[in-house]
Amino acid sequence: MQVIVNSMIYASQIAVIALGVSMCYSILRFTNFAQIQYAVVGGYLLYVLSALLGLPILPAAILAMAGTGLLAVAIDILVFAKMREATAESKMIASWGVALFIRSVIAAIFGGSALYIETNISLLPLSGVFITSLDIFVVLASLGSMVVLHLALVRTRLGTALRAMSSNLGLSRARGIPTEAMIRLMWFIVGAFAAMGGILVALQTQLTPNMDLSILLPVFAAVAIGGMSNIFGAVAGAFLLSFTQNVLIAIDFGSLLGGNPWYLPAQFKDLVAVTALVIVLMANLQGRLARWGKATA
Repeated sequence: MQVIVNSMIYASQIAVIALGVSMCYSILRFTNFAQIQYAVVGGYLLYVLSALLGLPILPAAILAMAGTGLLAVAIDILVFAKMREATAESKMIASWGVALFIRSVIAAIFGGSALYIETNISLLPLSGVFITSLDIFVVLASLGSMVVLHLALVRTRLGTALRAMSSNLGLSRARGIPTEAMIRLMWFIVGAFAAMGGILVALQTQLTPNMDLSILLPVFAAVAIGGMSNIFGAVAGAFLLSFTQNVLIAIDFGSLLGGNPWYLPAQFKDLVAVTALVIVLMANLQGRLARWGKATA
């Protein structure tokens, strides 16, 4: 049971970030590495608003998400909007530059020391399972926001326009959809969801300028597993990855082999993410090579 709880918590944190990566790719067709730094920005904005300015956690979190969403829109105006016709590789490299710039700014302002956000946490009385009120909040906030986004995408005109753009951006523009305005909306959503992921991570761990390194691998592994342009496939990928990681480190391999108890270290989680990412990328490469071979035969 504890494995399920831990998996749900971890997946809830990375799913909302992975969702934004996939949404960006589905419409603009490039991998946005700055998404991870938007998550870090969200965490630090929460710290400023709650720990320094004294706002309650919930309104501070909402403002942090909105602020990060606006930052993502501003970066699009300053950087990505000028590269609409550039190659996917060029835009991906630009996103790396944006990510490094944001990390440098955060480090310059806050330094390299770890920061903590104080919360009122209570342990829930469940037999055999360690779970806190904060854990429940993390899962419900993540799942609730994803349900709201799903309903917005399938039941509103704005959502219909975004889905049309993900299918064919050029055709959507030709049919009169204000694609630039919708792209701005997409960036706001992407930034806000990244901020939510960063906030959920920060509430349970700590804030450092390098916290992106612990998020990067699982987020992109989840996106690769679920499909680069499949928004909720990325969410499913996050949950599949999280359950796989937590199940593997919970197995007593020593007893299975008839010896002393021995478990995989927690650091093994990153190896699972890397392995999943490599397998998916290799499978995609093999498929492309096969199609290229048929085309040239």
